[in-house]
Amino acid sequence: MAIRSPPAGQRRRKRRLSHDWPWYLLFILPAFVVVVAVQFYPLAYSLLLSFQDWTLTASQATEGFNGLENFRKLLSGNVFSRSVRNSAIITGAAVLVEMVLGMALAYLTVGSSWLIRSVRTVLILPMVIAPVAAGTLWRMMLNSRAGLVNHLLGFVGIDGPQWLASAEWALVSVILVDIWIATPFVLLVVAAGITSIPGDLKEAAYIDGASRRQVFLRIELPLLAPLLLLTVMYRTLDSLLSLDTVFTLTLGGPGYSTYTLTYFIYTLGLKSFNLGQAAAASWMFMLFAGSVIGLTFWMQQRLQSR
Repeated sequence: MAIRSPPAGQRRRKRRLSHDWPWYLLFILPAFVVVVAVQFYPLAYSLLLSFQDWTLTASQATEGFNGLENFRKLLSGNVFSRSVRNSAIITGAAVLVEMVLGMALAYLTVGSSWLIRSVRTVLILPMVIAPVAAGTLWRMMLNSRAGLVNHLLGFVGIDGPQWLASAEWALVSVILVDIWIATPFVLLVVAAGITSIPGDLKEAAYIDGASRRQVFLRIELPLLAPLLLLTVMYRTLDSLLSLDTVFTLTLGGPGYSTYTLTYFIYTLGLKSFNLGQAAAASWMFMLFAGSVIGLTFWMQQRLQSR
């Protein structure tokens, strides 16, 4: 069987690409230099710093390499392990509730009537408030003596808890504020995904006798699965990276009860000025975040290949 030669248009594109590649490289080079200067160099320097002993309050220069000592101290420290545990609890609980609540609200507010549009506008307002402002607002509302939340609970005969003074309730408060801020984002993403599903598929399923539950499980959910997976990844990383809410709401207290990994790195690097250990903790966090991203894309490829 004769081998067919590529079309003339394809051959012309290949010749043009081989002829113009120096110009492509010349145009890409400035952006590449900026990326290297802004991202790669700080990352490489922080990696080098993670293997050095340097506390800025004790010395103006590094005190030499100490191998894996920074990582060993972090892994054996109680504050670090508690920060990791708190981050896992806050992120796991918040993202789970946000996804369920956001999907429910998205299905309830899909439509084009003025009432639905007005409700949707009100529901997304928390997303446009700065996290620092939201944390400050909720700190005042959750005040055990003069806060609005306990005041409203008192109307129905409930004695409000010490939201920010109790270790258990302080962690719950951080989770609630995270849910309040981020649920509108899930609402918007899922609502956009729902409206992108062809109506013909659902109409054909209804004609064949499918129930609303079957349409959701067999048609809508499989089509929304890649989008939901990316939303979970984004919300997981965003929740793990969140610093402003804890900073304005609890300052990590009481004690270390609401220390998250990002707040721990902040206090270690910018309050204690232990730059070596802060760099080591940052790299441990970045490796974990990278593994979450890699796992998400792998799962997305598996979903798309089915």
